[in-house]
Amino acid sequence: MVFGVPWLALGSVASGLASLYLLAQLRGHRQKPGAWWFVATVATQAVWCLAYGAALVTFDPTARLALEMVTWLCVLWIGFFFLSFALGYTGRTAIVESRWYLAAAGLPLAGSLLVVTNPVHAAMWRDFAVVSTLGAAGAEYAVLPLGLLAIVVAMLFVSFGTLLVLDTVVSYGPLYRREALAVGLSPIPPGAAVLLWAGGVGPLSAVNLTPLLFLPHVALDLYAFVRSDMFEFHPATRRAGERAAIDDIATPVAIVDDRGRVVNLNPAAERMLAVDKRDALTDPLNDLLVGDGVPADGGSGRLGIENGGQRREFKVRQTPLRDGSGTRLGYTVVFQDVTEEIRRERRLEVLNRFLRHNVRNEGVVIRGRAELLASQLDGDRADYAATIENSIDRLVDSAEKARTLSDAAADDAAVESVALDSLVVDVVDSLAAADGAVTIDVPEDLRLLTRPALLSVLLSNLVENALQHVPDPTVSVAATVDGGDVVLSVSDDGPGVPDHELGVIERGRETDLHHGSGIGLWLVRWTATTLGADLDFDTSDGTTVTVRLPLERAASDEDADAREADD
Repeated sequence: MVFGVPWLALGSVASGLASLYLLAQLRGHRQKPGAWWFVATVATQAVWCLAYGAALVTFDPTARLALEMVTWLCVLWIGFFFLSFALGYTGRTAIVESRWYLAAAGLPLAGSLLVVTNPVHAAMWRDFAVVSTLGAAGAEYAVLPLGLLAIVVAMLFVSFGTLLVLDTVVSYGPLYRREALAVGLSPIPPGAAVLLWAGGVGPLSAVNLTPLLFLPHVALDLYAFVRSDMFEFHPATRRAGERAAIDDIATPVAIVDDRGRVVNLNPAAERMLAVDKRDALTDPLNDLLVGDGVPADGGSGRLGIENGGQRREFKVRQTPLRDGSGTRLGYTVVFQDVTEEIRRERRLEVLNRFLRHNVRNEGVVIRGRAELLASQLDGDRADYAATIENSIDRLVDSAEKARTLSDAAADDAAVESVALDSLVVDVVDSLAAADGAVTIDVPEDLRLLTRPALLSVLLSNLVENALQHVPDPTVSVAATVDGGDVVLSVSDDGPGVPDHELGVIERGRETDLHHGSGIGLWLVRWTATTLGADLDFDTSDGTTVTVRLPLERAASDEDADAREADD
């Protein structure tokens, strides 16, 4: 005893003051999810400790019984408050606001009414008596089954809340491992003390040791929620983000089990399928599709879906869902609407056919007539005819390049290993014979994983540009290996590519005021982008175009696709 005050009472008051200190530390976090419920939990804890500290120095039976009732009320409500905090903190506020959860508040409310009226009906406890224990005012009484049930329900609330916090925080990985351990351990000391007190177990059965054991509980909470800023990085953000990642996106997403039965649909998928998620659960996904079905083996592809008399085309991608041991549980099925993309492809096919046939055929006719006129006319009229002939040659050449681009873009052949020197020689031989000399400096043993058709288009346009725009050109093609890249360079000694041409290519688009004179450089840029290459133009001394191609990137992409197909 200190100045006549029992140690048990001092310990209870100390726990109450520590709880008030924790409340003060939480004042900057009260707008965080679940924070107000945590404040209610700690405030109830503080009232419990201070009231019981006062009870331990109160030997008057009536006053002692009143203070004992206060501790009972705190026992009944602290579990409900802590579970509410756990639900809000972990992002489950919809549960807290639901009708059934509000109805659950009726349990501590009913218990509170029974506690307050116990002197009348004695349904919670009986035979209350004040006894001296270690100099403190202890209390002996028999807790009845209804009272034990109320305490067990309160402890179940605490247990559920602890599991929610622990499970959610641990899901962050190592970020909050120590804090999660603190949260998981903090309810154990006071929770065990409550159960021992309610069961009348131990040599000090007349005293409730729970307030004393709130001291380690407060210390662990201070470490987890204040010192380590767990309220600053609360799981509610992650949970809301995971929910929004599926529910709020416009892309239809379905979750199916390993037998293809619907487990979940996001709102976009409900609209696409014209079904209500609650009615569709456990139904095979393919039964909901009017039109083609999703591959049962988890494969991906394209399918058409009819809804409201309209047919839309979707690209379907299925990703396996696996548990921690790697067992496949089902699939995430993502539907990407490609209807407009397909329509654009078809329009481009028509345009390609037009360029391939009409422009070429009509160009041959115009060129023939221009040659005939040039041969029969003299002076300025012959020059006019020659101008027509040159212009139509350029137009037909542009049409051929556009067709080449279309064909190359449609080439979905797998990445393959090619001998770079052979590819360069083939490209140069097809261009250089009539137009000039090209020197080649490519290691014979250098092989590259790439799409050969696209790389041939890129090189042929670079070499052709140098040969056509430089009188008596000196053109060189060289290749070196730099780290994980192959560096290709095409150089000439001409005046350099005009700045306005390069500006258009760098911006990636043309305007009425800023546009290129041809399609060759566009072909270079598009093919380089498709190949995953970096492109650089140096016009300080002639023109040197440097293409940096990855040695492994394309192969890695192919391997990933193959692994996905195997899954």
